[in-house]
Amino acid sequence: MNPERLLGRWNGLIAALALILVGIGSVYSDATGKLLAAQNDGSSVWAGVFTEEQAQRGMDRYQQECSPCHLDDLLGDGIAPALVGSPFSFRWSDLSVGDMLVAIRTTMPQGAPASLSSQAYVDIVSYLLQRNEFPAGDTELPTDSDALDSILITEEAP
Repeated sequence: MNPERLLGRWNGLIAALALILVGIGSVYSDATGKLLAAQNDGSSVWAGVFTEEQAQRGMDRYQQECSPCHLDDLLGDGIAPALVGSPFSFRWSDLSVGDMLVAIRTTMPQGAPASLSSQAYVDIVSYLLQRNEFPAGDTELPTDSDALDSILITEEAP
């Protein structure tokens, strides 16, 4: 093969790898930025970010949409993961409620992701927070993604 052509292919490969690395760095930077913003803001699930009524609506939707796999007690069926206790903390600790909502919305219900309303997903998240013993408050958890990104899930109250 012609050395100039080989060099051109090599340069193209290097350029493609550089674009991939920039993309990965951008995703990492965005996630880190959200975490730091939430930490600096001081907002967390310990601040009472949902209401009891919202968690009740979430329980009703959970029973309809989630309990066939995650079970009534939220302990999962062996394939579907548990949504309470240590498995919940391990999965979501130090992430935002927005991260949690996006993950649930884009993957659940199995076979029909993103098929519920934004309010239904937020209500289910409220129920999961309640079942993991985070306190309720006077204001409902919003559907606004920026607001949800600013609420950090921590194992202990700040």
